[in-house]
Amino acid sequence: MAHGGTLFLDEIGDISPGFQAKLLRVLQEREFERVGGSKSVKVDVRLICATNRDLEKMVQRGEYRADLYYRVNVVSIFLPPLRERRADIPPLVLHFLDRYNKENHRNLKLTPEALTVLTSCYWPGNVRELENCIERTATMVQGDAIRDLAFPCKQNRCLTQTLHFVDKADAVAAVSGSVAANARTPAASRENAGASAAEPLSVKRIGPTEGVMPIGERPPPSAAAPEDERERLIWAMEQCGWVQAKAARLLRVTPRQLGYALSKHLIEVRKF
Repeated sequence: MAHGGTLFLDEIGDISPGFQAKLLRVLQEREFERVGGSKSVKVDVRLICATNRDLEKMVQRGEYRADLYYRVNVVSIFLPPLRERRADIPPLVLHFLDRYNKENHRNLKLTPEALTVLTSCYWPGNVRELENCIERTATMVQGDAIRDLAFPCKQNRCLTQTLHFVDKADAVAAVSGSVAANARTPAASRENAGASAAEPLSVKRIGPTEGVMPIGERPPPSAAAPEDERERLIWAMEQCGWVQAKAARLLRVTPRQLGYALSKHLIEVRKF
């Protein structure tokens, strides 16, 4: 059916070794046999794959065929997590709300304050979490307007806080200048970590020590942060109760950069 067109394969990193071998043959020979058939069928298909797995590490561990990896890794598209492309949130919100209105014959509107709440969230579940939040709030709201107080996070009932073990300050944090900062972040330094949704194939990843900003270039004026980088990391973690998300905000870096810095200096995160 996809002959002469495009075939999209989702979760390419989760296929079995047997299917990996069969897919490799299709990509190499451009032919296959139907189930129960005896004749080879020639195909000409453009293949687009998606995964949220780290295929390089899977190849190193022997969990993924290296020859198949090189076959699918032709043109890579890196899709950053939703929190690093907050400009996409307003049109996504309007799309989900419009679809909900059509399916449920309603005429719900979103107030500017409510949109501010949505654009300020961390969204560890990316677009799917945003869609669920809109649908859940629209179902429960009274009246025709969704206000900021209608969201569960404003009532300390945010599912993100429960499922991802983050407190209210981490789940709904003020964006302030972070939106502009994220817009300037090079694409190579963005990570697809924490994405629960399958996103376009991201196979060539930046190494763990690349793109790491110097920790604490601009510490808060009232904080007496040590000069040594390792000591500054430990100080920030202790100030924030060893919660990495809070420490990252204190040091003005991303959680991913903080995690790499902790690994670089062999700092073990304390568990409470």
